[in-house]
Amino acid sequence: MQKPRYYFLDNRSTVNVDFSKLGFDYLACPYRFEAVFEHGVWRVRGMIEDGTVHVPEGSQCLHYGQQLFEGMKVNRGPDGRPYAFRPLENARRLNEGARLLQGPEVPEALFLRGIEEATLANLPYLPPHGSGAALYLRPMYLGIGDNVGVKPASRYLFRVFVSPVGPYYRGGFGPDQGKSFMISRLDRAAPHGTGHIKAGGNYASSFKPGADAKAAGFADALYLDPVEHRYIEEIGAANFLAFKGDTLVTPDSGSILRSITRVSVLEIAAAIFKWPVEERKIAVDELDALAAAACCGTAAVLVWVASIVDGERRWEFPFDERWHQLYEALTGIQTASREDPFGWRYEITD
Repeated sequence: MQKPRYYFLDNRSTVNVDFSKLGFDYLACPYRFEAVFEHGVWRVRGMIEDGTVHVPEGSQCLHYGQQLFEGMKVNRGPDGRPYAFRPLENARRLNEGARLLQGPEVPEALFLRGIEEATLANLPYLPPHGSGAALYLRPMYLGIGDNVGVKPASRYLFRVFVSPVGPYYRGGFGPDQGKSFMISRLDRAAPHGTGHIKAGGNYASSFKPGADAKAAGFADALYLDPVEHRYIEEIGAANFLAFKGDTLVTPDSGSILRSITRVSVLEIAAAIFKWPVEERKIAVDELDALAAAACCGTAAVLVWVASIVDGERRWEFPFDERWHQLYEALTGIQTASREDPFGWRYEITD
């Protein structure tokens, strides 16, 4: 495949940005990758500089939520090279959503081409190794076209844009960086609905409970199952993890997004540290029996949950060194700072 090489005169340098002070915010980069599905085939537009998406006003993504996205990071290794983390898992998750929303799948080769070209074209924006920042990639999938009826689109847009970002929660990771969360009685997703895919509408429903939690002084909302409101599901846009004794447990539910970070943490726990792991229902009343709690995701990475509040009830969780072990193992693989026994690291080369 033909890859970009000369978008900048010197791709070995980095732009004049203080990467160590970045938050998880959007910083526009010059280039993005785009492809269009029309008449039954994908057509590659390639790299473009226009940061505005132009779609017909009748597009299904605008009216009926036929829209998906992925979130992933590329890190610069100590050798200066760019590394993505399990990108094929992102492609497969996107296509699971495309099938549910009745749109065409994005070929895995096209997905990989998009992340490779978008990274290489914007390489000076890839933060230096050790800066604590990464290049965030947002592959997005939109149903587009002139339409007013409730039906799947006949045309689709696939775009990958990038932005250098810092930590989702400022302050980094450590025993003094615990976060507190408030249980919400509002639902993030419906049972047997789209909660398990990365559809944009799932996140719109989190704005109100998230705002309520932050207004009350918490980092974000914690969601319960949408059927009985008895079992823990997700924290904000992150998955829940906990230790019960020696076992690492995480919720099992059909309305939870399949987090690639969570799957990876569970594999690291079992394969590297030999800890037992369980995916099962975790009742709110079981919080009393948990020794430690955390949440994880692409943006959050791994965050210690110091406390959870539900009205007058409050649960405190001390920092557990096992979170630090998992964090170091995960980020070490992602940043090429340590061996990758799983083959998860994906080097992007020109």
